Amino acid sequence: MRAKARRRGPRTAGPSLSGLVAGLAVGVLAIVLLALHSTVFELARFVLFTLVAVTLPGFALWRLIGGYRRNLVEDLSAGFAVGTAGQVLVYLASASIGLQAWSWVWAPVVLVVAFVDRDARARVWRRVEQPLRPLQAWLLAASTAIVLLIVYRRGPGQFLPAYTDPLRAYPDLAFQQALAASAKYDVPISTLWLAGEPMKYHTFFHQATAATQWGTRIDLTDLIHSLSWLPLFLAGCGLVFALATRLTPTSESGATWAGPLAVFVAGLGGAVQPLATAGLGGISTAVAAYLSPTQNLGVLIALAICVVAVDLLRADGRPRARWVLLILLALVAAGAKSTILPVVGVGFAFTFLQLGLMRRPTRPAFVGGLVSLAVFVAALVTIFGGSSWGTQVKPFETFVQLAPFSMLASNPHAQLLSGATTLLSWALAASGLFFLGRKWRDAGAVFLVGVAVAGLLGTLLTTQSGVSQLYFLRTAFPMIAVLAAAGLANLVGRLGDRKAVVLVGSAGLLALIGFAVARSESADLRGIKGPWLWTIAVVAAVAVLVAVGWKLARRPGNFFVALLGGAVAACMIGAALVPLQAFVSDSASNLVFAHPFRGGATAAEAGAAQWLQRNSKPGELIATNAHCIIERDGLCDSRHFWLAALSERPVLVEGWSYSNQANRIALANDVNPSLIPYWNREQLAANDIVFKAPSPTTIERLRKAGVRWLYADNRAGTVAPTLRNYAQLRHATLDATIYELR
Repeated sequence: MRAKARRRGPRTAGPSLSGLVAGLAVGVLAIVLLALHSTVFELARFVLFTLVAVTLPGFALWRLIGGYRRNLVEDLSAGFAVGTAGQVLVYLASASIGLQAWSWVWAPVVLVVAFVDRDARARVWRRVEQPLRPLQAWLLAASTAIVLLIVYRRGPGQFLPAYTDPLRAYPDLAFQQALAASAKYDVPISTLWLAGEPMKYHTFFHQATAATQWGTRIDLTDLIHSLSWLPLFLAGCGLVFALATRLTPTSESGATWAGPLAVFVAGLGGAVQPLATAGLGGISTAVAAYLSPTQNLGVLIALAICVVAVDLLRADGRPRARWVLLILLALVAAGAKSTILPVVGVGFAFTFLQLGLMRRPTRPAFVGGLVSLAVFVAALVTIFGGSSWGTQVKPFETFVQLAPFSMLASNPHAQLLSGATTLLSWALAASGLFFLGRKWRDAGAVFLVGVAVAGLLGTLLTTQSGVSQLYFLRTAFPMIAVLAAAGLANLVGRLGDRKAVVLVGSAGLLALIGFAVARSESADLRGIKGPWLWTIAVVAAVAVLVAVGWKLARRPGNFFVALLGGAVAACMIGAALVPLQAFVSDSASNLVFAHPFRGGATAAEAGAAQWLQRNSKPGELIATNAHCIIERDGLCDSRHFWLAALSERPVLVEGWSYSNQANRIALANDVNPSLIPYWNREQLAANDIVFKAPSPTTIERLRKAGVRWLYADNRAGTVAPTLRNYAQLRHATLDATIYELR
């Protein structure tokens, strides 16, 4: 009995009522945002599944295996990450034997153990050790709410309702939905929009979504477009806060604001934007939170890995049970986003070198790096099949692809100037990094610095179409934000005043106002020199103003420390100006966030595709005449995925973008993979002739290829009226007609 009491540890205080109210406020906001684009019944099923089948079992494993109980924000966020990881692995196993509809069963098993076993119950349902202070809780709630509202405004608020307006769509979401549709039935996932050929891609988000669909029976369109983004992003914000509290413990610094600031900077910061007509790279988490679900999941898993890794490195690998969590998360990271394990591996390498130079035990860093390398190599073979997905090593090509280059194209040093502008923008937005002080000796901080360096180098040394190499930096940026917030807390901590939050907040607010004025006044200036001079002048003015105000208020500390702290806070918080303006301004939004594309489905086209889903069997093959979302000057943008996404059935040839073959051809010829012509022209011609000039021969050719259904899209081209003579008409709408081949 005494042994059990010792294992349980002393009783500790639970969270404050004020902190719980702050958390409840964010929860209510999240529910309201989800309810705007879903029915009450769908929302209830989704929330119940997310809590009971994902978060609670993950919470139990996080505490049971890792021995964690710092605070509820961390435990619930990490619990959701661990629960998602468990859900993915169980789904992969169950789908391989055809039991994917029962993949949720693992959750009640974990919960039963957590409630029934006395020792497990004592370890899982304990009170927290470090509950949030009221001010800290409300600052966190405010920063999270601001970021959530911006993401919603430029995500669901801009693109929903889905599949109703062909001029307001985003093809990548249809691509994600088509992969999730394949994940419901196929192991491994296939390209439904191109005859179901194998897909070598990070697809664990799609398996997680398929598991949720089987567990809730919510339509994939609603899951992908309306629901799944929010808990992933909200849990990511919680883990940014958890990581920041490890580098800035409030018991030592009193910086209750550092964690909330890290959430705000990670969500909306990243780049000081002096140019009125050109964005300097969107690297904050808000940029991809909605439109790139794989990145949203990837950031969550990367943050969970970093939390566990920092604890293992600081505690010399103990408690050893936490290695189980690290391995579990690493396995899921391998298929969640391909950028995670490389940057994590470099983080362990940095720590290994630092510990070796300080003559401290290097085993945790070595083991962590070995795990990262082994899982990554295994993923390259089994998940990605050796495919690079169009990634090429081209140092500093990124600076040619970013917006400043086109502004300076006439200058012989355009690439150099573009690079200098971009790097200065990023450095100022994360300038707190340079003031970490003694934290450079901390193994956890060094690990995060390694992650940050890897993310930056991955972006600068490689290239992909659509500047997709930025995902290296986007994956690392939450860790950069944590380091920057910790550095700023360390800098203003030298003032010796716990009310330094006033200095930081004042500098940030003045910088937002000043940067807005600077952007307005320099909008008509040509080049980059004038806007940068305006921006630097604002930073200097804000720094002097807050430093003078600090000393006039007779606050303690050195004037120059206050000056420097004001400048750093101004840059870090001021970098969020354009994303904040994006809440009300489309022109500001276009500098940072994606905007709707042409080429989506009409309501009639979508309805016909959904009819196919209800009236056909999984695996039945469809042929269609719709291949291009935009066709102009002989070029076809082949990102046409919505028929496969909505019907959940393989299509002989719909689009051909984002397939492994398209990427190989684009890489070999250095062209845009979305604009290459289809490589099997004979197959495409045999497919299309059925809709233009059907005959018994052409119909029989498709029948032998396994085609069961014909989806004739009237907007994609003229459909021969004689087609009904060779196939049975089954469904007709204003824009599409469906035939069945018997």
